[in-house]
Amino acid sequence: MITILSRKRDKYTPTASAASAAAIVYLAHNGNQDTNWLAICNQFGDFCAQTSGAVVSSFITVVVLVLLIVMSALAIGKH
Repeated sequence: MITILSRKRDKYTPTASAASAAAIVYLAHNGNQDTNWLAICNQFGDFCAQTSGAVVSSFITVVVLVLLIVMSALAIGKH
């Protein structure tokens, strides 16, 4: 049980990182009119493409970690 809880904790760190990176990429693409932050993707297209790819790979990592946690829990439950 402790192993499963520690693995769930280890899943939350990449999830939080991916979510915060997604928020920054959203600001880069759309800007924020309330704070006068302009979208920078029009000027730095390569940067936005790379950061968008990094966010996608971060969320793929989270999905893989969730699958590993489920597989581990099932394996522990069988023994």
